[in-house]
Amino acid sequence: MNSEMAEILRVEQLFQQEIPVPISFAVARGSMTILVTPKEEINWQLARLFLCLDKPRSGKIYLHNSDSTSLSDRELRDIRSKIGIVSPAGGLVSNLTVWENLTLPLHYHQQLSHGEIKERAMAVLDRLGITGKLMAATSTLTAVQKKMIGFARAMITAPDFMLYESPASRLDQKEMELFFSVAGEFHHEKPGRASLFITARQDTARFLPEAGLVNLIRGQGI
Repeated sequence: MNSEMAEILRVEQLFQQEIPVPISFAVARGSMTILVTPKEEINWQLARLFLCLDKPRSGKIYLHNSDSTSLSDRELRDIRSKIGIVSPAGGLVSNLTVWENLTLPLHYHQQLSHGEIKERAMAVLDRLGITGKLMAATSTLTAVQKKMIGFARAMITAPDFMLYESPASRLDQKEMELFFSVAGEFHHEKPGRASLFITARQDTARFLPEAGLVNLIRGQGI
């Protein structure tokens, strides 16, 4: 397999306001990459661009070696169904319970029995030390609890690609150690799985020493 075919994401000369240089980098299958940005406020914009939820002003974004502009809405939905997205606030649906939020991707994208869904859900909750409040409304959760439930939901479908937006946001030191430890372990559990961490914290690399670093502040990755 050549290097291009092995890429899950490629960004070429992407222009984004507040970043002094055009962005060009690639995320290969099996790789772990940290993208260091100037500030947290633009991380969600980059995440939306990489997921092709927004269109860039200029430049190209390739998903699975296909120009994103050539992909149909259905093709993009199929690709996104194989991506685990971890957002700072969890990205939970406010009118659903914690359990409903957690298992929602399995009901949408995979044909599993009730028992299989329960087994998989409890396994990801156990990894993050999450107990109780599973039938509670998400509005009753703390900010950290919402983030961790969102992390568990991203893992539950065993995706090919994990995208972490501002992963250290809202977490204290102990919580960060758990978060990145689980993220690192999960990365290696599926052959070819790729992980991209979009962060403004340059110290993220110390939690993920094997990750490649693209530093937009220093004009790298161009």
